[in-house]
Amino acid sequence: MSLVAEQISVQDIMLTQNKRVYVIDDEDQVLEVIEMQLTVAGFDVVTFSRSAEFLRRVNELPGGVIVSDQRMPEIDGLTLQKQLQQLFNKFQIILLSGFPETRVAVKAMQQGAVTVLDKPYNKEQLVTSIEEAFITLNRVAADEHGLPPVLPNGEKHQDRLSSRERQVIDLVYGGQTNKSIAIALQISIKTVEKHRGKAMRKMGVASLAELIRLIDRE
Repeated sequence: MSLVAEQISVQDIMLTQNKRVYVIDDEDQVLEVIEMQLTVAGFDVVTFSRSAEFLRRVNELPGGVIVSDQRMPEIDGLTLQKQLQQLFNKFQIILLSGFPETRVAVKAMQQGAVTVLDKPYNKEQLVTSIEEAFITLNRVAADEHGLPPVLPNGEKHQDRLSSRERQVIDLVYGGQTNKSIAIALQISIKTVEKHRGKAMRKMGVASLAELIRLIDRE
């Protein structure tokens, strides 16, 4: 292992320490077992017996990793995950399923789940998955630094632009200079600069680097 790889690995492991894990399961015995196992593994564990209860408090809770049963009354794991999609930079989710279904696993992964583990689960595999989830959260947080918040209901910051502003920004994202954009759109360089500046203000970014990262995120 190279020194750089070793440094990254050590840093990633350190980022997983003393982190909040939310366990959601409608079976009290399962909650107790997972809470005990994860507490021993060094995580700060909070349990919920219903997804609805977690969702009622989600805005006041610190970020972390969610370990949720898939089949639950009222709100199942997939539905919970879908409702949390706009909070991907605050929570990562791992689903546990006592009834393995390829459809569920595929859908969960498409929605951004870290993984789907079968019940009975392997404790070491669960702990490893949680550690990976925290690494992802920290990397997302680093990537998100300086960017405007994720918009609700799947809206994109680019949706706020006029058609001409969108044309300019698409060309900027493609690496075109103001001069080449002016030639391509048959407008003046000053007009390009005007559209570019207005678009960046609407999108809430202050630099080209932030603009690129925001478009990549969306």
